[in-house]
Amino acid sequence: MLITNPVTPIEEKFDMSAFRQKTEKNIRKRTLPNGLRVILMRQPSSPTIACYLKIGVGSANESFDQAGTAHFLEHLLFKGTERLGTLNYEQEKVYLDQIEADGERIDTLERTLLNPLLTTSERQAIEDRIARLSTRLEMWQSRAQKFVISEEDSQAYSQAGQMGYNAYTTTDVTNYQIKLPSNRLEMWAELESARFLNPILREFYPERKVIKEERRMRYDSRPTSLLYELFLKTAFGMSPYGKPVIGFEKSMHRLRLGETREFFKRNYIPSRMVIAIVGDLEFDQSFAIIEKYFGRLKPSNTPEFPPTVYEPQRGRRIAWLEAKNSPAMISGWARPPVTHADDRALEVLARLLGEGQTSRLVNRLVIQDKIAGDVKVGSSTPGEKLDTQFTIFADVFDAANYPAVERAIEDEIKKLAADGPSEDELQKIKNRYVAELVHTLQQNAGLADNLSYYELILQDYSKMFTALEEVEKIDAAKIRDVARKYFKEATNTTVYIRQLER
Repeated sequence: MLITNPVTPIEEKFDMSAFRQKTEKNIRKRTLPNGLRVILMRQPSSPTIACYLKIGVGSANESFDQAGTAHFLEHLLFKGTERLGTLNYEQEKVYLDQIEADGERIDTLERTLLNPLLTTSERQAIEDRIARLSTRLEMWQSRAQKFVISEEDSQAYSQAGQMGYNAYTTTDVTNYQIKLPSNRLEMWAELESARFLNPILREFYPERKVIKEERRMRYDSRPTSLLYELFLKTAFGMSPYGKPVIGFEKSMHRLRLGETREFFKRNYIPSRMVIAIVGDLEFDQSFAIIEKYFGRLKPSNTPEFPPTVYEPQRGRRIAWLEAKNSPAMISGWARPPVTHADDRALEVLARLLGEGQTSRLVNRLVIQDKIAGDVKVGSSTPGEKLDTQFTIFADVFDAANYPAVERAIEDEIKKLAADGPSEDELQKIKNRYVAELVHTLQQNAGLADNLSYYELILQDYSKMFTALEEVEKIDAAKIRDVARKYFKEATNTTVYIRQLER
């Protein structure tokens, strides 16, 4: 996990062994009978708790025709349950059933319109029926809306003194997080377990319009986001990482309620969930509360990833995006998942190349050669569970400089492959890494986030403590080794923005 909090390197050497010994005495882990893992850490410095719930479900778990479903569900799971978010569920359900029936009819007819063999009259008849059904759907939605209490969970948490109530979805993970007074643990457990026990996907069709608008704002109006999407398609093809988390513009409006509900039931299961709570708590009491509520979730077999078509790369891949935007490029090299033994070295290498003004590529491209305005380096893009990419993004001043940027990147990587970093250069990276880690682990939220992350992705929360040891062991020889091993033309994918001619 790449921690990127901007903090000043500490002067004193951090003793991770002592920190680990002190910290682990205050950690307890249990696995509930349904497979859900719970990690508690007692830290009574203030009467608060940080609660993080991570589910090992993201865009990688979707089939391509359901791209965007995990992100959509992140939105929908805030809509409440039979008891939360409604004035009267029994009366509301009458209209929810009508909404689903007509919504499914409309979606079926929309797919029928994709048939190129339809005659003009057949197409017109379908469009007329969609229009009639859409009018009726709006009526049902208007009537159902009278029962809806918007954001009732957020209101309840706010009255309880919450901070940082939020959620996000990535390629691999969906995360829900909040900070609360410590006496609100049972409230949190009841509300959050209900989110997964019995969610009502109300306001499905209005929310589908919301995520379409989010897509327009975050992707379709931003050429660099479209460039990133092109990179995913080009580098990964039909593998689980070949699609953006938010989904595709052409298919988002065809996400269906029934299919979305089935995706939830199939994937959001206890064995894929990790809870980490850090703060002023008592272990036995807290475990009892969590099991009381989350123990209600029924166990289920963990499903496989969707069928994929993913073959090893056998040659360089290049693609161009035509857009009204200043030049930019993304170059990536295939690499294994973060569970691989080379992961820490690749993370350090990413920092050597792109972290701060003294890093190799920022100094070379931005400061010295002045051919790029910005350089960002990612050690694992877009995800971490599966084979992924080491990426370099460059905001280039002039498209004519693309070859020069590529030569500079190749040159700096070759230097590292031949000579490795200097001792001072490598030590700066290690010092900064330590400072960031210490800063993160001094906060309840940072601890809960990392404990849940390492348990979910690496299957062992204690690897949070060995991360620093692994970084400390990396030397120039190891950096030379990974630079030679992974940065080959045959495993490279590069995409560019080409300006539209006026």
